[in-house]
Amino acid sequence: MLLFAGCTRIVAPDRVRFADDKLWIADHVGKSIMTVDRASGKIMQKKRFPAAVNDLLFDSKNRLWAVCDGQNGMLYELNPDNLKVLSGTPLGYGPSALVFNETTGTLWVAQRFGNELWEVNPVSKEILSRIGTGREPVGVLAVSEGRYLLVVNNLPAISSTSFPVATHIDVIDATDKKVIKRISLPNGATDARAIAGSPDGKYAYITHLVGRYQLPTHQVDRGWMSTNALSVIDLDDLSLETTVLLDSPQRGAANPSHLAVSPNGRRIIIALTGSHALCVIDRTALHDRLAAVKNREKVIPSVEKWEDIPDDAGFLYGIREFIPAGGKGPRSFASTPDGIVTANYFTGEITTINHQGQITRCFTLGAPVVSTKRGLGELYFHDATLCFQQWQSCASCHPNNARADGLNWDLVNDGVGNPKNTKSLLHAHRTPPAMITGIRHDAATAVRSGIKYILFADAPDEVAQAMDEYLKSLIPATSPYLVNGRLSEAAKRGKTKFNTFCASCHAGRYYTDMKQYRVDWTTPKDHVPMDVPTLVEVWRTAPYLYDGRSYTIREMLEVHGPEERLSATDLDDLAEYVLSL
Repeated sequence: MLLFAGCTRIVAPDRVRFADDKLWIADHVGKSIMTVDRASGKIMQKKRFPAAVNDLLFDSKNRLWAVCDGQNGMLYELNPDNLKVLSGTPLGYGPSALVFNETTGTLWVAQRFGNELWEVNPVSKEILSRIGTGREPVGVLAVSEGRYLLVVNNLPAISSTSFPVATHIDVIDATDKKVIKRISLPNGATDARAIAGSPDGKYAYITHLVGRYQLPTHQVDRGWMSTNALSVIDLDDLSLETTVLLDSPQRGAANPSHLAVSPNGRRIIIALTGSHALCVIDRTALHDRLAAVKNREKVIPSVEKWEDIPDDAGFLYGIREFIPAGGKGPRSFASTPDGIVTANYFTGEITTINHQGQITRCFTLGAPVVSTKRGLGELYFHDATLCFQQWQSCASCHPNNARADGLNWDLVNDGVGNPKNTKSLLHAHRTPPAMITGIRHDAATAVRSGIKYILFADAPDEVAQAMDEYLKSLIPATSPYLVNGRLSEAAKRGKTKFNTFCASCHAGRYYTDMKQYRVDWTTPKDHVPMDVPTLVEVWRTAPYLYDGRSYTIREMLEVHGPEERLSATDLDDLAEYVLSL
C-alpha cells in the first residue's frame, strides 16, 4: 500500500526513530524534524532548523535531543509533545552523532570536523570535556556499563604510503576523559559509518568498506576492488575480534551505513545504501560460526583458518539475507511492533517491512530527491546497482558528497604499477583536465570513463549527464581554520608567503592554473607531468601529493614547498593559510 502526502516540496528522510507510538523523521533537505503517524503517514508536527539534523536521540529520561550540522553546529533539547525548542547550545563544527551515558549522566557528541568528542551536561548545557579523536568521528557508543565510549572515525588518519592504511576506533575512558586505546580496523578500511552494541554488552559492531587498493582496478568481480564489511569488537578486552564481509561471492552489499541489533539480540540489521536493501544477519549463528572456526572446525568450505574470515565473501552463507528496502538509498531504520520502518533517502519512501521481510506499508512525505536532475545524479552517484554485481558505487571511493577515501588506487588508465591518491571531485568540472596526471580531458569524460571502467557498467548517457549536474552543484564547506569566517593572524602571514612562492601555479578563483608540470619528487616511473590541483577545501582532503605520502599540509611543504628555504615558523604560517582556503 503506497500513500502520498500530495506535497511538492522535496523531502529527503535521513534519520528515523520510533517512540511514543510515532515515527520521528529527520528531513535532510528540509532541515526539519517531523512526527508522523506510522499507519497513515500523516505529518502530525514539524520543526524547521537553520541546518540539517545529523542525529536525534531520546534519552532514558524521555528527553529529546537533536544535533544540527554546520560550522556553527547546535545541540537542541526539544519538547517531545510539540517539538518546541527548550534550549539551544552552540556545539562546534559538524556535530554528527550523540549518545547519553547513563553512568556519567551526560551527553557525548561527536564533532566531525573538529575531530573531537564533547561531553555536555544535559541540565546546565555546560561543555564538560573535549577529547581529541581520529579523523571525522561519525558514531559513538557507551559500553561496559558506561565506563568507556567507542568512537567511530570515518576515514584513515595516516599517509597512504603507510601500511596498514585503515581507519580506527577510539576507546575513551569516560572518567579520565582521554583516549586509552585505538582499535585499528583491517587494512583498507575506510568510510566507517555507524556502531551498535549487543544487548548482552559483549560485542559492538561497526559498518565500513574495505578497499582492496593494492590490486590494479582491471576488474570488479567477487569484490576485487571494494568489499563491504562488518567489524566485530570484543568488549571484554576492547579489541577487534574479526571482520566479516556482508557481500556474497556474486553480489556486493554496497555502502553499508546505519545498523542496529534487534531488541532480543537475535539479529543484526544493516542498511545498504548503495544496494537499496537491508542486510539481516542471524547474530547467534554468526557467533556460533566464529567460535567453531576458533576451534578449528570446518564450518564452510572456503574458510580454512581464522585469518581467512575477513577476505571470504561466503562466510555468512546461510545466515544472512537481503531484503529490498522498497526505495532507493536506505540510510536509517527503526524497529516498531509492525516490523522495521525504513527511510529511503533518494526516493523518499517510508516503508514498513514485517517480520517475514514483506513490505506492508509505504508512504511518502513530499517530492523525492530524484524529482530533479541534480537529485537524480546524486542517486546515480550512490547507486551500486549500476555496477556489475553491485559491488560498489561512485561513492565507495568518493564518499561524503564526492570527496575522497584516503586511499591510493592503481587505475589502469595510465598503466599498471603506479597507484595514485583519490581526488575529491569538488570543482572537478570547473578545473580541467581531470585525474592527477590530467589524463582525462575533463570531468565529464572522467565520469563516463568511471562508469565504464570502474563500475564496469553500460549505462545510457543520461546517467552520466545527471551525475555531471550533481557534481557541478557541490559546494565547498567552510574551513575550520578560519576564525569567525576570517583568516587567523598566522594565515595572514602565510598568505604573503603563498602569493610569493605558490600563486604562480595555484592561481585564480580555484587556486589552480589548470596546467601540468613535472616535479622533481616523483619516482622515476611516475616522472610525468602532474596536474595542478585546486586548493579549495584542501583542509578536508588529506593525505597530500599524488601518492598521499604526506598526511598533513605541513609535511607536504617539506616535500613540495617553496624553493627558497623558509623557517619552520614561516612554513607553519603557510600551512595555516592553505588549510584556510
